[in-house]
Amino acid sequence: MVPELAYPLHNSSAQEEIPANILGVSPLSLSSSKMLSLISLSRPAPLTWIAGFFIFVYTLTMGYRMGVDVGGTKTEICILAFEGRDYTQYQVLHRERFPTDRTGNLNSFLRTLKAHVQAALKHSNLDLSALESVGVGLPGSINPVTQVMSQGSVAFFKDKNLHQEFKSALGFKGEMLFDNDANCFALAETYLGAGRNWTQANQVPMNRLCLIGVILGTGVGGGLVIEGRLIRGSRGGAGEIGHITLVESGHPCYCGKFGCAEQYLSGTAFQRFYSARTSALEHLSGAEIFKRADENDPLAVASIEHYRDYLVTFLSNLSNLLDPHVIVLGGGMSTQPRIYPGISERLSKGCFLTENPPAVLPNTCGDSAGVLGAALLPLFTGTEFDWETTQ
Repeated sequence: MVPELAYPLHNSSAQEEIPANILGVSPLSLSSSKMLSLISLSRPAPLTWIAGFFIFVYTLTMGYRMGVDVGGTKTEICILAFEGRDYTQYQVLHRERFPTDRTGNLNSFLRTLKAHVQAALKHSNLDLSALESVGVGLPGSINPVTQVMSQGSVAFFKDKNLHQEFKSALGFKGEMLFDNDANCFALAETYLGAGRNWTQANQVPMNRLCLIGVILGTGVGGGLVIEGRLIRGSRGGAGEIGHITLVESGHPCYCGKFGCAEQYLSGTAFQRFYSARTSALEHLSGAEIFKRADENDPLAVASIEHYRDYLVTFLSNLSNLLDPHVIVLGGGMSTQPRIYPGISERLSKGCFLTENPPAVLPNTCGDSAGVLGAALLPLFTGTEFDWETTQ
């Protein structure tokens, strides 16, 4: 089955004429029955037959891929349609979210996921067999060889045969790949978002781009893209930047260490810093603290500058290690404009290479970057990739 959207098909009983935009119409706007009527041999009409055949063949080049982004509080799924080999040209056929029930077990989660996948396929007028691949982003470290999660915030995923469990539950026989959710974020921003925009503006080929994706949300995570390739590490632990030591013998972290970056740069840490210094012990959200800064609240302004000091130190350390072109920020803290002014210039003082510091940019794929990147995952499993279509 192919997605069926409204399209004004011309009347075959009337004088044969092709709509002006028929050769430019997206194949997603024609059902198989309408395409077959276009190329019907029962009423031969050369121009209509040629146009219909072109659309039919073009439709066969469409690839349908599903992304699943599992977070600690919500899970998002999407179905994308890609045009041929150009993975930067896509349409979102369907996208939906549902709460992640961390109190249950893997079987109950998969039952819920299956119901939402079936609903998404029905909404998109697709069969499960039409999907070329499914990519899944999970909140933890996924071994790139065994595809087993060794560490993560959702306990029932750990030490499971994810391929077997997910494929069996969904009834999917195609290609499926699992990876860390921050890696998915970095992949989406590289090929569909801020990274791609930067390469085009600066005339840097995609296969030269070095990008670090940094998520500043409830926790701190990261994804590394070096020369256009996602770096996973030997055990899937590359990019666990939230547990780099930022302050020696600092605040305790749930991982068992002290002074992890996550304890200073997460949205939670920012709120905790502010609340600990208010006389009323207020527990404001990050957005509320930034709003107070806009109203010239001295403590709110000081809290933001304190946060920015740590952020510059952290990004300088990452830059000295990886020398990226671009650092893309995600998560709730990244949505606040006050953290960006002058930050690239301050990096030039903190980096060994002082000229042309990395560009520090907000993400452009929004809060769906994770699920978009998950859909891209199976395209980056091997060494072959068509760079020509991503320039």
